[in-house]
Amino acid sequence: MNQIADNPYAAPEAELEVPKAAGDLSVFKRFTTWGVFALLIVTFGIYGIYWLYTRTNRLNQISDDPISAGFMNITTGCYIGSVIFPFLLMPLPYELMSVLSLLSPVLSLAGMILMVVWVFKFRNRLNRVTQSKGKPTWCGPILTFFFNVLYLNYKVNQNIDMRG
Repeated sequence: MNQIADNPYAAPEAELEVPKAAGDLSVFKRFTTWGVFALLIVTFGIYGIYWLYTRTNRLNQISDDPISAGFMNITTGCYIGSVIFPFLLMPLPYELMSVLSLLSPVLSLAGMILMVVWVFKFRNRLNRVTQSKGKPTWCGPILTFFFNVLYLNYKVNQNIDMRG
């Protein structure tokens, strides 16, 4: 017998999403870089980690070499931990707080280093997917380092504009 006769209440097994081809930038929606800049200011930089996380998930859909979800989660955890950790130390006794306060700069440094690594991983995947070597849409390393999320958003928009 067929599946319907075996279990008439079973959900149909079908792919509802159209698989994206490598280099298909339709997974990205165009969002102005000025909007990203404003959101970075209003959210005190927290929007940057959100932007990078969501755009990396979209880039992973069309990349042959996706960025690990574990790496993204560890980096996000370090970033959020470095922001929250000092506030968690406040109610502790002074002796314990002074010892644990040594962890805060270490966590912050780890979060910053992992963020830079993540930004460059995103940059490399974006350059590879868009095949923009030698073109104006190529993401350069120096501007990526200094302007990270703003520059990457600008380059994603530039790639979308060139394709459409």
